[in-house]
Amino acid sequence: MVEAALAEFGIAVACHDALPPDLGGAALVVVDRAARQAAGDGLRKVAAPVVIVGDDIEDDGVVTLMVDAPVSHLVEDPRDRDLAITSHKLVSRDLFGLDKYLAPGTRVRERTVACDADRRAAVGEVSAWAQAVGARQPVVHRLANVVDELLMNALVDAPATATVPAAAAARCAQLRFGCDDRVLGVGVIDGYGALSQRDLIANVRRARSERGRPQGGDGGAGLGLYFVLANVAALVVNVELGRRTEVVCLFDVVRPTRRPAVPRGVRSLHVFT
Repeated sequence: MVEAALAEFGIAVACHDALPPDLGGAALVVVDRAARQAAGDGLRKVAAPVVIVGDDIEDDGVVTLMVDAPVSHLVEDPRDRDLAITSHKLVSRDLFGLDKYLAPGTRVRERTVACDADRRAAVGEVSAWAQAVGARQPVVHRLANVVDELLMNALVDAPATATVPAAAAARCAQLRFGCDDRVLGVGVIDGYGALSQRDLIANVRRARSERGRPQGGDGGAGLGLYFVLANVAALVVNVELGRRTEVVCLFDVVRPTRRPAVPRGVRSLHVFT
């Protein structure tokens, strides 16, 4: 999958049983669970971006490694197309866009959200749209709460934590949403670029402590980013420091049939900066 994603860039893929001692020319490094465990803190010294595959966010070792770059990406299932998308993005440096996670030609809808009234209207619009495209009711419920939380973060939390005020036009949030035959995706962009990987992983730890069962009524009412992490299949954060942050959330639109047990909470996690 990685070879196919990088073919257009002329990058050769080399396979090793363990982390090689010299990775000076690497564009990216992909490690499985065994290699990650064997390498330990050695992964922190890698200059290239590091993607962990076949591992679990429930593992303390994974979470500890992901506090800071370069270990910024986790793909639980090596067969997941997120691995190819991630590899392509890391090499091309073309990071932003919900459309990258949807089948080519999928329509992506967009609206601007500037205030609480806009936020409430947007949540209702996305919920009605999800029902119209055939999403299961539990997915529609989680989607509504997640969209509400992402918009709250963009309109309230991002301005509060930003060190540089955004221009007037950037104070609005941009909401995008679309669906193909595999996933339903939503993305929210703010004009601050203030979300850090360290803060995100702190919320991962909180999500794990909540065991995927945060309680609350109105989604954005103080539930925090940990609520988002506990209710999506994949979370992608794209950051242009001081300029913009895009948070993309993916939901499965079909019932998993091949696994006896479905993991609860996020299984694919990415931070692109």
